[in-house]
Amino acid sequence: MPAPVCQDKSYTFKDMTGITSKEKYLGDPTKTDWVMDGHAVPYKNSLLLTMAPSTVGTVLATSRYLWYGNVKARFKTGRGKGVVTAFILLSDVKDEIDYEYVGVDLKTAQTNYYYQGITNCKSPSTYPSAFNPILTPTRQRRR
Repeated sequence: MPAPVCQDKSYTFKDMTGITSKEKYLGDPTKTDWVMDGHAVPYKNSLLLTMAPSTVGTVLATSRYLWYGNVKARFKTGRGKGVVTAFILLSDVKDEIDYEYVGVDLKTAQTNYYYQGITNCKSPSTYPSAFNPILTPTRQRRR
């Protein structure tokens, strides 16, 4: 199927409406808004992404692509050593922007960015030394 273009929408997660498990998703974004890997449950007019034993946690991903625009999310962090709560923009070619909290330091957000999966960024002319959430995605995608 062609890449499904993102639409201007706001989402609230009061129940599991519009969420499909990755095992049941067949690639048609008109059938669901979100694809879930793991287990989530409705909790106090929100969605609780669980971290079941012997798993790495739950991932919730949109069924559409974001070509440009503005993305906002409001979430609460998980607590505990080794627990990471993250909001990630990720492309099929492994361009990635992460905004994450590590469970032992909930007052400090950490950011990472990758261009086509390259994690060892050495060239300052190619990879900005400071993370800029406004300029970085555009600059990286044009290279």
